Amino acid sequence: MAKAKGKPVAARHVSIVSPSTRKKLEPVLKTVLRDVKPSEKEMEQMTFYSNQLILRLLQVAPKDVEIISAGSVARGTQIRGTSDIDIFLLFPKTQSEDAMEKKGIELAKKVVAKHKNESFMIKYAEHPYVRLIFNDVGLNADIVPAFKIANASERITAVDRTQLHNEFINKALTARQRDDVRILKAFLKAHNIYGAGAEFDAFSGYLCELLVHHYGSFIDVVSAFATLKLPKVILPLNRGEHKQGSEELKNMVKKFNKDFIVIDPTDPDRNVAAVVSKEAVARLSVAARLLLGEPSIKVFYGPRYSEVYSERKITHLRDALHLNVYTLAFKMRDIAPDILWQQLRRLKGKLEYSMKKEGFHVVLSLENISGTTGVIALLISDAYVGHFLAEGPSAFMNESAGRFLAAHPKALGIFFKEDRILALEEARYNTPKELITDLLSNDGEFPSYLKKKNMRLFMNNMPEDIAKLVYSAFIRKTTI
Repeated sequence: MAKAKGKPVAARHVSIVSPSTRKKLEPVLKTVLRDVKPSEKEMEQMTFYSNQLILRLLQVAPKDVEIISAGSVARGTQIRGTSDIDIFLLFPKTQSEDAMEKKGIELAKKVVAKHKNESFMIKYAEHPYVRLIFNDVGLNADIVPAFKIANASERITAVDRTQLHNEFINKALTARQRDDVRILKAFLKAHNIYGAGAEFDAFSGYLCELLVHHYGSFIDVVSAFATLKLPKVILPLNRGEHKQGSEELKNMVKKFNKDFIVIDPTDPDRNVAAVVSKEAVARLSVAARLLLGEPSIKVFYGPRYSEVYSERKITHLRDALHLNVYTLAFKMRDIAPDILWQQLRRLKGKLEYSMKKEGFHVVLSLENISGTTGVIALLISDAYVGHFLAEGPSAFMNESAGRFLAAHPKALGIFFKEDRILALEEARYNTPKELITDLLSNDGEFPSYLKKKNMRLFMNNMPEDIAKLVYSAFIRKTTI
């Protein structure tokens, strides 16, 4: 187990939740737990198929390969209807990484019982793994090859840590706290800030487990985030925190280049919250304050989203806000979702930059993926631009100012905003559609997995299936 780094830490968090608020919250949380805790039948099914799969693997795996159950199912923190089985094949470090991957895939394929209506697919994270699909019961099992390690210093691949996470959480959490993890996951999910990977930039399951361990309960996690001050460094190994303004805190912020840090108790050099965006932390803080202010099921779950009549809802939204909605829809390859989300966001960023540069005002930008369909939607207030102001540098930046003036020889006028130079230019593009069409006229502007031939562009009106993706992204982006 990793040792805590740094000097003595601040005292544990003192809850701001009053006894009366706790009393109001208790029936709400009991109702939520009934909603999200897997039924006995579901847990029995997960246990049965997990044990069956482990037995199959034991029959084909070499004796030096250890087989363990991992993830939320193994740790007893899964929520109803969303958890899959995770089985890890732990190879000795004497093997090469390539050999480990190849052998792991080979063993996983051997246990697929096609006569029982089972199938599989090869998936990719840092390295390939097998997803076994129990088609008759709608259950998936990921069979992941990794190296057997005793501590994080021995890690060769990122997934090697999972076995250490299992060990820590299974020792750290009580039965009551495991239920509190389920409640926390449900709360975060309701407010669109739960899930690992590029789609979310949010709180992972393991991070939820660490937060409940650190603060003691769901209510105390909510209390902590309702009063959260950044930067924050949490040390779950000894349930402490670096003091505000301390050198230890400043050093951590510099080291990880983040202002919300949760140190992995199994690896002192890893921030479990590295992918959590500042927006996700802010959303949780506001949602926590709302829940403590009005402890109710309605506030716990937040605004509900319905996919019905999405296209009609977008039309009403556009009319109410006086915006035009430009939507790019793509058919994409069936590859790792993280890659697709990154590529959509990269292209969206390029479009936003070009819009601003050419004088168009993007009020809100959205992206979403469902299956192999991806969308980018830009809500734009200016439908027509005849002229625009190009912003330049300070007049006192001699060389930069000279280059700016030389770059705008046909400007209709030069203006000053305090010391900053601006050039009034005739617009190259009168409408956003012209800009988008020109910018994306060749595949060179697209990230590698997004292709022009697989793209459709819509202005305002769009098919219902595309509208569902745009509207759900809008709700996720704009509600607490």
